Amino acid sequence: MVEVLEKAFKFYQQKAQAVNTQQTIQAIERQMQTFQGKMNSKELELRTNNLTPELFNKIGLIITYRILRGTLEECLRC
Repeated sequence: MVEVLEKAFKFYQQKAQAVNTQQTIQAIERQMQTFQGKMNSKELELRTNNLTPELFNKIGLIITYRILRGTLEECLRC
């Protein structure tokens, strides 16, 4: 009986982690939608400043965040 309960607990932990990851991905996608369309350099700068690493770090994408942030900042320098 204990083994069954342990397996069930592990399953629900994994399910909760998957749901949390999916919610984080959706939050990142919503944040990235603000970069769609035309905008001037001031708008780009403001939106880049609102881009935070916490969501990316939460699901192990901190390097992706750094590359994205660096690319956006390079666009601002042009």
